[in-house]
Amino acid sequence: MLLVLEYLPIVIFFIAYLLGDIFLATAALMVATLLQVVIMKLLREPVTTRHWIVMWAVLLFGGVTLFLNDDWFVKIKVTVIYIAIALFLLIGTWWNKLSPLQAMLGSEIQLPHFAWIRLTYAWVVFSLSLAVINLYIIETMSLDAWVNFKVFGILGATLVFSIGSGAYMFKHHTDREKDTKEID
Repeated sequence: MLLVLEYLPIVIFFIAYLLGDIFLATAALMVATLLQVVIMKLLREPVTTRHWIVMWAVLLFGGVTLFLNDDWFVKIKVTVIYIAIALFLLIGTWWNKLSPLQAMLGSEIQLPHFAWIRLTYAWVVFSLSLAVINLYIIETMSLDAWVNFKVFGILGATLVFSIGSGAYMFKHHTDREKDTKEID
């Protein structure tokens, strides 16, 4: 259920784009993202910082897109979100001397400090790369190409990068003996 809820806004965005245009898709994305957070709250599921950032960015940039009838704002939202993620990770790491990833996952995954820091910087580079690629696509390609990048490109890249992150965490995981006992 939560997996469906997680990807519901982007699916609704894509379907609305195919059936209408970018403005219908933007309105549908705004409603779906707001509903996503409301349903998560009603189900008493944790609404993460990422969910709040995305929701407010969608509402702000979507609202400006609809108000000004200019699709540039909804397209630039992707870049703004990924820059915000990168800044959150960087500032959190520099300010607390502890990776925000470690703060979120450290109770479940045991990694040495250097591994958390490297993983955090890898996610910073990944996020900034997606932000720059989004800008490039906005400026050089069609609206259809951008929608396909937003729906399929970002999702695919994130899936591949997440699998790579998981492999990196497994390589540096420090409590494998405990994990082996739990499996037996």
